[in-house]
Amino acid sequence: MAEVLRRHWPAYERKFRARLLPSHRRAVTAILSCRTPALGGQLFRCECGRQHFAYHSCNHRACPQCGHADATAWLARQRRRLLPVPYYLVTFTVPSQLRAIIRSHQKDLYPLLLRESAGALQDVGREHKDLGAVLGLLAVLQTWTRDLRFHPHVHCVVPGGGLSADGLRWVRPKYPDHFLPQPVLAMRFRTRLKQALQKDHPALFAQIPRRIWSLDWVADVQPVGRGEPALKYLAAYVYRTAFNAERIVADDGHHITFT
Repeated sequence: MAEVLRRHWPAYERKFRARLLPSHRRAVTAILSCRTPALGGQLFRCECGRQHFAYHSCNHRACPQCGHADATAWLARQRRRLLPVPYYLVTFTVPSQLRAIIRSHQKDLYPLLLRESAGALQDVGREHKDLGAVLGLLAVLQTWTRDLRFHPHVHCVVPGGGLSADGLRWVRPKYPDHFLPQPVLAMRFRTRLKQALQKDHPALFAQIPRRIWSLDWVADVQPVGRGEPALKYLAAYVYRTAFNAERIVADDGHHITFT
């Protein structure tokens, strides 16, 4: 992938200069310098006399050469936190009409997406008649799809239950096969995000068409056993890039074909 960027990035940058995000430029700079003389290196010497020189890694999360070790360590930490209860993967998705605004205001809106989706889960978990518990959760923001389209959405790994209001006992859902209602979660997420924008970013809120707040938003709730499958799925996004060299199936010097 770095070789592809070395050949084609200069022309791409000239063509799309005004549209490139600073974070994208930093990512490409990191990928191009990773494990090259640009970052220096270290000489390792064994007691047996053998020597080995290794260039430094960039450790950027978008670099396909890096991230595997960090993702493995992250997964191990999350596994240790799993409770012996059923888990659910809850995914909050915003309407497509919001994507351009979110992409143009990432520093303001990414934290809001995480905060308000978590808040929606905690609100509904505490108030719903079939649960009434204080929830804990792990939330991860994902910003792309498999075909590399910009598509911001939040994944939450949630145990099937929570603490009572006094924190003294574990509360399970009233019905084992039903956690929390998807439409209620979606509506609460929509309401919380709207109110947060009105309060914290009124100028940005004014740019959003009013009809977006009357659309049906999406919250998807899926059982994931004891949580392990959801953690493995998310590990690929926490410390890994949206694209890796394994997806490249052909490179003739002019065109790149990838899955």
